[in-house]
Amino acid sequence: MIRTKETLAGWETVGISLTSSADGNHPVKLVIFDFDGTLVDSRKLIIEAHRVVFDEFGLTRPSEDESLSLIGISLELVLSRLAGADAPIEKMVAAYQRWLPLLRADDAYAEVPFDGAADLLAALAERNGVALGLATGHVSHAIVPALERFGWRSHFRTIQTADKAPSKPHPGMLLQALREAHVEAQDAIMIGDTAFDMEMAQAAGVRGVAVSWGYHRLDRLRDTGASRIVDDVSELREYLLEAISR
Repeated sequence: MIRTKETLAGWETVGISLTSSADGNHPVKLVIFDFDGTLVDSRKLIIEAHRVVFDEFGLTRPSEDESLSLIGISLELVLSRLAGADAPIEKMVAAYQRWLPLLRADDAYAEVPFDGAADLLAALAERNGVALGLATGHVSHAIVPALERFGWRSHFRTIQTADKAPSKPHPGMLLQALREAHVEAQDAIMIGDTAFDMEMAQAAGVRGVAVSWGYHRLDRLRDTGASRIVDDVSELREYLLEAISR
């Protein structure tokens, strides 16, 4: 859990308690989703993007497991961990951002919404008294085209990206989302598929709910503070609608 002054520098005066209770006894007013591995299956897109970027720079390709284990944190951190500190990270990031829209345009690699995800977002967006948010390791100009392609952009009151806040698991994305939605931490839920999502939720005092269909193992999700793990979108929908109505 992130609690040090160093990692929370600049985020301690936003008016939101980092020790707020996330015990599940409060009605939910803000549901914040991760993107990759939670709402959409982007496995093929990410693996292929890593492949072409590492090939472009003549570097040894990471394994699929290595790539998927880092999904959720900022791209610079992902590439640094996979390629090493001596790699030309800035140039690799630029190459990745250049390749991403090209690969997305290919149906063989484009993200695909998980079954039921679109209906879930639409149903939640219609509920009075609840707002939706997104917290993703993508930068703004990478995530917005994907949301527009799926027709999801209007669902989200707040969209937090890697160019607006420190990388997960730092709580900055969630703290900004709470502030923008005018919601207390105890009244929010973070839905994600990675340990980074759960650690971020813990650090922000937000309830963390993990999905089992993403890219991190269940034991890793449990160890990083998931208050609940759901196994399909139908179960997630039932849980959220009950939490909102409480």
